[in-house]
Amino acid sequence: MTERGPWRSLIASLAADAEFAAGASAAQIAATEEGIGVSLPGDLRSLLLESDGVQADFGVDVIWSCAELAKQNIEFRSFEDFRELYMPFDNLLFIGADGGGDQFAYAIAADGRIPNKDIYRWDHETDGRVWFSGRLTQYLERRLSPSNYEGG
Repeated sequence: MTERGPWRSLIASLAADAEFAAGASAAQIAATEEGIGVSLPGDLRSLLLESDGVQADFGVDVIWSCAELAKQNIEFRSFEDFRELYMPFDNLLFIGADGGGDQFAYAIAADGRIPNKDIYRWDHETDGRVWFSGRLTQYLERRLSPSNYEGG
């Protein structure tokens, strides 16, 4: 029987359909950080060590794996068509999605640090960037609770 860490326990209590991957290694996390040029917040890092990505809410990537974090963030920052449609994404660290096109992200300060634990929702239709939660646990609670979240 696999022992559940605190993140898996929290998520499993919020989403009966939660699916977990094996935990990421410290080397995978370091490679992700190097690839996107941003140090991951401690809470996200500890979640990824327990499960390298989490799917729930009918198979949606609520938290992306290290590989997907790198892929999506690099794509958002470098895709030429996005430069014409949206404000720059260099100040966001995307971490997951809602299944309807919107994404969730930490704000990145001008010095490259993530100064607080706030998570924002990026609306793909309006390019709006709206505060969603004050920490990762609150993001998961709000995102995975139908009574607290109006999905995409």
